[in-house]
Amino acid sequence: MPHRSISTRALDEAAFPVRLKLHVPPHGFGHALIDILQWLRREVGEGNFARHDADTLEDEALAIHFRRLEDAAAFMSAFPELRLADGTASRLYARQRVSPRLPLSSAEAAKRL
Repeated sequence: MPHRSISTRALDEAAFPVRLKLHVPPHGFGHALIDILQWLRREVGEGNFARHDADTLEDEALAIHFRRLEDAAAFMSAFPELRLADGTASRLYARQRVSPRLPLSSAEAAKRL
């Protein structure tokens, strides 16, 4: 049977326990990406993080994988201007699924009556 190689992205998705999915601004991160990568190498260390493009419902996103939750929290503290790519606010998501874990707001509940 032929051996199928797994992509680095899929391997990192499977191996790293923590992932932050970040919204990519319309014109990209620009010079901020260099600052992000330098911070990751300096504060987290090579081998303790990985980065890849990420799938989203609407916009572009960057996934940064971490071995430790504390590193992910420190990263977000170091770059508070970054936004998580939260697809649960997307109209595409809302049309396909209503999460039983999230209570409906009173306005949403009223619409369903």
